Amino acid sequence: MPGLETLAFSEMAAVTPETKLIKFLRGIALFSSAAAPEELLSVRTSEDVYCTLAHIKKLRRGPESLRVLHSATLQSDLPSALAYWRRVHHGAQPRTWRVISQMSGTYDFRRMDAGEAVIAALRKCMPRHMQQVADDADVEIWNWLGNSDALIGLRLSDASMRHRHYKREHLPASLRPTIAAAMAWVSRPTPQDRVLDPLCGAGTLLIERSLLGDAPAQLLGGDIRQEAVSMAQRNAGAAEVDLALQVWDARSLPLAANSVTRVITNLPFGKQIGLREENEQLYTDLLHEFDRVLAPDGLIVSLTSEDRLWEGILREQGWRIEKKVVCVVLGQPASIFVTSRQ
Repeated sequence: MPGLETLAFSEMAAVTPETKLIKFLRGIALFSSAAAPEELLSVRTSEDVYCTLAHIKKLRRGPESLRVLHSATLQSDLPSALAYWRRVHHGAQPRTWRVISQMSGTYDFRRMDAGEAVIAALRKCMPRHMQQVADDADVEIWNWLGNSDALIGLRLSDASMRHRHYKREHLPASLRPTIAAAMAWVSRPTPQDRVLDPLCGAGTLLIERSLLGDAPAQLLGGDIRQEAVSMAQRNAGAAEVDLALQVWDARSLPLAANSVTRVITNLPFGKQIGLREENEQLYTDLLHEFDRVLAPDGLIVSLTSEDRLWEGILREQGWRIEKKVVCVVLGQPASIFVTSRQ
């Protein structure tokens, strides 16, 4: 997801320590690794993993760049990329392929022209038994152009990497699993954690925290809506994760003082849920309660699109902002805050 590139790479580097960064682009971490592709697909903060066929630097804006894209595709190591694909798909033999192009910025050609340049090259080098299709292909080749860089990559992952199998039920404004995993990642997880999501919704944050590794001692959550708590229980069951859930008002939690080590939560944005004008009082009340239940050395990891409001309240109440990550949620800017007591 845009904004999470550095977090995704940090998880990738932790999973496969020999991984080396090449470059960050919007929504992309370009890296080299000798790790098995199965290891790369185990990361939870990334939406997809691709095998790079070509990286073209300082691509010009004129139509001559179409020849460069065509040539780079012809010269790529497509057989090795297809071998990786077969490996992560348990030996399956791909029968179909398609090209998807994305382009940002101004060029003297169209996005579809860039796609056609790649397609023309692939028609010459794809195995003969593989047919080009318009949709629902076994193999997808992605072509990105932006900021004078062009990337051509073969997607190794499938939809289950970004749409988790356990998330069978959703609520309005339900959090995307990769963002939930990123929030869990920056919480500095330990096996001793007692993790609280006081506004748990469909349970995604707590489930991702459990599945990230270093399984915590306890996962606590609740929501003011019975519907949400029931949904979180069903999603947790599908994920085979144990959550202690109940219906409550997050402004008055039935928990002892200093009883949790991490609060990880998605605050109401005041759009799909709640009203923006109500958030100032709500955020203030919530932070008072988080302060009460959090252990002295605990952390709050929170997400909101009301970043100025939340940052102001945090500073007023004496919290130190250790990290702020600006990302995109539901098409709008939002920020992940990692905060501790002064």
